[in-house]
Amino acid sequence: MRIGIFGMGAVGCALLNELYGYKDLYILADENRIARYKENGIIINDKRFNPNYTSSIKPDIIFVCVKNYQLESSLKDLEIFVSKDTIIIPLLNGIMAHDILQDYFKNNNVLYGVINVEANKKDNVLKTSRIINLQFGEEFNEPIKEYLLQIDRLLTQYNVNHMIYPSMKKRVWLKWMLNMGINQISALCNATYKDMSHPLLKELMSDIFKEVYIVSQAYNIGLDEDDLKETNKRCEAFTSDRVTSLTLDFYNSEYNELESFSPTLIKLAEAKGIDVPVNKVLYKLLKSLNDNLKNK
Repeated sequence: MRIGIFGMGAVGCALLNELYGYKDLYILADENRIARYKENGIIINDKRFNPNYTSSIKPDIIFVCVKNYQLESSLKDLEIFVSKDTIIIPLLNGIMAHDILQDYFKNNNVLYGVINVEANKKDNVLKTSRIINLQFGEEFNEPIKEYLLQIDRLLTQYNVNHMIYPSMKKRVWLKWMLNMGINQISALCNATYKDMSHPLLKELMSDIFKEVYIVSQAYNIGLDEDDLKETNKRCEAFTSDRVTSLTLDFYNSEYNELESFSPTLIKLAEAKGIDVPVNKVLYKLLKSLNDNLKNK
């Protein structure tokens, strides 16, 4: 089984870190990018990696690990590596990657995917923890199909923490609901996780979660009151001094994934005649802040 990683940001490098040594693992890139990787090296937790690179092989499975703002512009580059039998697993923030990829690769099997990992990358150097949980599968997975079990066995062999949940579309929305709160509030306030333990910020995040939950009901995603309570509970005792990926990009990069958060929810809500006032205000604040930072 040939495995490809497309996109060598923090997520792609974290995946490489755990699957390194698998003989049929390939980094997918064009020749110019491969030359840069080889010249500069990929440094993960102070160790230099020398993986297999390819500009032409079509793997059986591709993990798509680009940022949301890169996805649509990278589809033609990705197409080079996709055969009619290639399984595509997006590991992006947000909820739109599956639909974008499935619309472009209409005849391919595009799965739902979620990854949780603490990883920060600067240039070619990554600091990362072990993957907390890699989740993948079809929209519904009862029973789990054999080809998914093959991927499961490979990940188990390399001790990658992972799970195939009964409803993966729901899992994608569940992570997005949490990220809608913590990523946007962290970016707005330039706040660490510990900072977001403030009661007023927790209250604001709860309002954000509730709007996501209401919209999810209109789209029959399957989130329930227990999911909403659990998401709020996860914000009760933040202690880390880290900031979110959106915050890092907001203050250190020309590009960020803001459009995959409140603007996406607002569009989905408007299509169903639902008002999401908290996220509308939040987007105005974040967009103006982002524009002002770029103009400095």
